[in-house]
Amino acid sequence: MEDIKVYDTCHPEHELVLRNFKKPFNCDGCKEKGFGPRYRCESNDCDYVLHEKCKFRSETATHDFYPDCTFEFFYQPFGRCDKKKCKECGTFCNACGKDINGFVYHCEDKDLDLHPCCLELQNKMVINGMKFRLIEKLTSKCIWCKSRSLKGTSEGGWSYKSKCDQYHFHVYCIKEMMQESWKTEDRKDESSLLLKNSDLRVARRSNGGSSRSRKYWKIVKVFMTAVVAILLGDPTALLATTLFNLIT
Repeated sequence: MEDIKVYDTCHPEHELVLRNFKKPFNCDGCKEKGFGPRYRCESNDCDYVLHEKCKFRSETATHDFYPDCTFEFFYQPFGRCDKKKCKECGTFCNACGKDINGFVYHCEDKDLDLHPCCLELQNKMVINGMKFRLIEKLTSKCIWCKSRSLKGTSEGGWSYKSKCDQYHFHVYCIKEMMQESWKTEDRKDESSLLLKNSDLRVARRSNGGSSRSRKYWKIVKVFMTAVVAILLGDPTALLATTLFNLIT
């Protein structure tokens, strides 16, 4: 099959080619991690790369979590003080609470900012018949950090909560898990090694291997796989096996 080649205004000097390597990358658009499909420059001494969503960005966007907001795309984030790039204030994502260093979707009316990958997170999800929804504050402890409040940032962020109130995840913590795994793995390894050695603290708090426990961890595994796939820009279930190994 012939390669899919495109140009981008952020990198007009060379064509970008659609590739699907089974290894992580750093997106030159949003400055976030990616995995799987990406548009990559293959010219000599150039390794410019974009998520698919960052390549085919929209001028405006909406998210169900903020039903009254319209987000406008910008190549660089604003500072929080004077609406200009500001090292002191910076710009954080209202979804995950982490800094925004590249492409951003900004709502001027509400002064909200989202990473392009966080914009893709679903307001409601159904995992193995279990309903999840995004909320602002958890009522029970997050499976990762063991806290209701968000650690590591004072800016807050979204959290996923199941309807049965058994499953709780900070979006920030899910991205922390991804970041920790990247630090410990050889970036040249295959996807089967991507998350193998992360110290995911949910590991093995089972109650004797009962059917209820197995069901609990199965839902955790599928949920984590789905969210990580969205955040990395990979719509497939490539991380399912490694996530399953982590939590069992």
